[in-house]
Amino acid sequence: MKKIWFAAILAVQSIYLYAQNSPFFIDSLQQKKWVEDKYNAMTLEEKVGQLFIVAAYSNRDAAHETQIENLVKNEAIGGLIFMQDIAVKQAELTNRYNKVAKIPLFIGMDAEWGLAMRLKEVNRFPWAMTVGAVQDNSLVQQMGNNIGEQSARMGVHFNFAPTVDVNTNPKNPIIGNRSFGSDVGNVAQKGISYMLGMKERGVLASAKHFPGHGDTSQDSHKVLPMIAHDLQRLKSVELAPFQKLIDAGVASIMVSHLNVPALDNSGLPATLSKKIITDLLKNEMNFKGLVITDALNMDGVAKQYSPGTVDLMAFEAGNDILLFSQDVKTAKQKIIDKINSGEISEARLAESVKKILEAKYFVGLNNSKPIDTKNLLADLNKVSFSETTYQLYESAATLVKNEGDVLPIKNLNDIKIAYVSLEEAEYNDFDKSLDFHVPVDLVKIKSAAEISKLKNYDQVIIGFHKSNETAYKSYKISENSKAILKAVSAQNSTTLVVFGSPYALMDLDLNQTKAVLVMYQNLKTTQDIAAGLIFGAAAIKGKLPVDVNDQWRFGNGISIPSLNRLGFADPESVGLSSEILKKMDVLAQEAIDKGATPGMQIVATRKGKVIYDKTFGYESIQRKKKVEPTDLYDVASVTKVTATLPLLMQEVSDGKLSLNQTLGTIIPKANGTNKANITLKELLAHQAGLPPWIGFYKESVNVQNARLYLDYYSRKQDEEHPIKVTDNIYIIGSIRDTIMTDILYAPLASKKMEYSDLGYYLYQDYLETKYKKPLDSLVNEKLYKPMGMRFTTYNPLDRFTREQIIPTENDKIYRNQLIHGYVHDQGAAMMGGVAGHAGLFSTARDMSKLMQMYLNGGTYGGVQYIKPEVIQEFINTQFSGNKRGAGFDKMGGNTNCKCPSEQSYGHYGFTGTMVWADPKEEIVYVFLSNRINPSVNNNALANGKYRENIRQVLYDAIVK
Repeated sequence: MKKIWFAAILAVQSIYLYAQNSPFFIDSLQQKKWVEDKYNAMTLEEKVGQLFIVAAYSNRDAAHETQIENLVKNEAIGGLIFMQDIAVKQAELTNRYNKVAKIPLFIGMDAEWGLAMRLKEVNRFPWAMTVGAVQDNSLVQQMGNNIGEQSARMGVHFNFAPTVDVNTNPKNPIIGNRSFGSDVGNVAQKGISYMLGMKERGVLASAKHFPGHGDTSQDSHKVLPMIAHDLQRLKSVELAPFQKLIDAGVASIMVSHLNVPALDNSGLPATLSKKIITDLLKNEMNFKGLVITDALNMDGVAKQYSPGTVDLMAFEAGNDILLFSQDVKTAKQKIIDKINSGEISEARLAESVKKILEAKYFVGLNNSKPIDTKNLLADLNKVSFSETTYQLYESAATLVKNEGDVLPIKNLNDIKIAYVSLEEAEYNDFDKSLDFHVPVDLVKIKSAAEISKLKNYDQVIIGFHKSNETAYKSYKISENSKAILKAVSAQNSTTLVVFGSPYALMDLDLNQTKAVLVMYQNLKTTQDIAAGLIFGAAAIKGKLPVDVNDQWRFGNGISIPSLNRLGFADPESVGLSSEILKKMDVLAQEAIDKGATPGMQIVATRKGKVIYDKTFGYESIQRKKKVEPTDLYDVASVTKVTATLPLLMQEVSDGKLSLNQTLGTIIPKANGTNKANITLKELLAHQAGLPPWIGFYKESVNVQNARLYLDYYSRKQDEEHPIKVTDNIYIIGSIRDTIMTDILYAPLASKKMEYSDLGYYLYQDYLETKYKKPLDSLVNEKLYKPMGMRFTTYNPLDRFTREQIIPTENDKIYRNQLIHGYVHDQGAAMMGGVAGHAGLFSTARDMSKLMQMYLNGGTYGGVQYIKPEVIQEFINTQFSGNKRGAGFDKMGGNTNCKCPSEQSYGHYGFTGTMVWADPKEEIVYVFLSNRINPSVNNNALANGKYRENIRQVLYDAIVK
């Protein structure tokens, strides 16, 4: 009995020691038994074979595939490192090779910024240098988790990342952007976060390149670089991140081909040095995980040592895994010969092979299954991965200079901005992202001698666009670009945006440049983000991850809060599927093909980001000019909720109005009429009993022959006929009083929901009387100008050419002409084009800004236009049995569909327009069209429910 208890105690102690010493420990006896059984069942040749990971490719010929298969079957190699480039093919090959493997293969990849580092058509995460600027390490861990999920789905167990080299040498040709930066603590913490994220997905990390490749100007792929620092410096800088990752439980460390005399003065590469690997890494630094060589075909070792010999030397030095062997068969035999001769002990072999088996168990290879290739690419490109990527790029953006607080640009009133794109990777779509906020001119400057082109601009934005093709591209800025920047900065208020490495700042003269924003990489995503940051679409939070020079140091970065303006993003970054959103294009084109409307603009946003901004078709059925984003549409009744209603909300916010007030208290002329006791709430919810419409114009025209009565109209503007209706038609000035009288003395019906335009004439009268300004001036001053809504206006011909305005009806009854540049609504036309219910012209982009202001709780661009509780009061349903809010249309009561929520609100316009906002899903949707061109009798848009169906696609596209 005592013997049994003694054996049990020994077993427990053995398991305890095993757990303490192995970063791969999972479940005690089962794991240990699996390892021992597999090890004992192998021949010596098979055990030695486990030490090798060789390179495999998914884009090579059948001979290569046969060669790899033979190595797996005949040499019993332990694993493969896949290099490139087709995901499904790689998965198929992994399954094929595993069929002939006695022990399932370790599959590794270099996936420092995700599998896109090696595979086509896969989501790419940011480079390490970009990530180094991020201050929220939970985002870095999320990136590691995402890369781990990608890897696990691909059947990859071993990611040869993160790079924890401390990049203290800007001239480093091989690390650079692959490093988290020049600060030891930041590099270590980012590496730990990355590693822990992958571990959550059961994927092994491998910290590299031990003992530290950050301070060299040579590439170990070509030569053997020397790290000449003394031991104290090495311990405090180069070795420090590795020690921190060892303490945090990193599974593997990759040793690099470096000559480090302070650690081994023999001249041996670190990869082959027992002093560096066994004495330092394993014994002194107490690393118990897998030690893996850097690729053994690199010239840093391959030039000096023959294939096979270099493998043997690496194993004798203490490496557990021999990566990228050039001659497995020869190398195996050399190791076996040394074991048979007693020069290498069986225990030494067992140490490495059992660690490899423990790690294989840890990643689930004790229960290996084939990779399912169904939906593989979709799974490698999950929406959540794009969300993480976007957040990282946005969080990394670093503002290193902001003289005079020029960023973000707050005042958009009539500001004139130019954009100049420089460097070899010019990408001129950046100006289109800037253009969303205010018009920005793209100005071509080839030399400093041409800067006079910019002299009349209030602000100049210069972009240095460096190649994003690989992480190894040079960060250097051309002398010509430097000269242009210096000259422009001396002449104009200039903002520089660096779409490249922060090292680009090294020798720039930035003394007169007002603001400098570093974006780290040159991508559409980073350009969209940069445009948003310049105008305050998000907070600026990043800090420099490196010491650039004496002026620009690690940790520099000015934090700026968000102004809550709209920015741009890929749909996936806000939880939408791009693939599903393509149905919006199909429906839009179908509407045009079926004659529902000649053309349209559509903008959709989610979570404060524009994810869909497109135009379709032509300005009219004549199909002469395609619709542009800056073309102006007559928004018709959308005017109510984008002009009059926000002004009323401001009145309530300021305590000057209440929805429970009666009309008589704000419009004295209403007293003594049947309108006096109507509450504002009743009027706004269309429950006041007002007639839906009064055909004011019908009293002034013979509708049978479309002839205007001369009592009302003149072909020339004069004192009696001051109000312009349209080209060559002017109406008597007293018509406004006539319209008001007709409304105030119109009969009332029962108080049930009956949509009516008439209340908004009354609100216009209230606002204009109180402020002694016309409605168009009032709303422009209070909303449109400060919000940067430059394309929103009444009477657009006062500011824009006719070619930029979309025509509506060919009116054959009242005005007897094509309505082009003038309001379609007859009542608004009689008011001179400015009315509370209609008359506004705008673009979908501008309308999205105003609807986003509502969604933001009344703020936009850092300005509180309306109190959030007031917006909620107007959104709320006002009366039982009436689905409308105070001014807004609302959805019905269906809460069980994937569709606009009950909280959502918006408005439709007669001309074929629609604006909508959904607080629950954080969606804004704007649809502008001219379905009444050429005739108001065209109801195909409504009958086909195109506005609603396109909106529904947004909800269908929600992934999370």
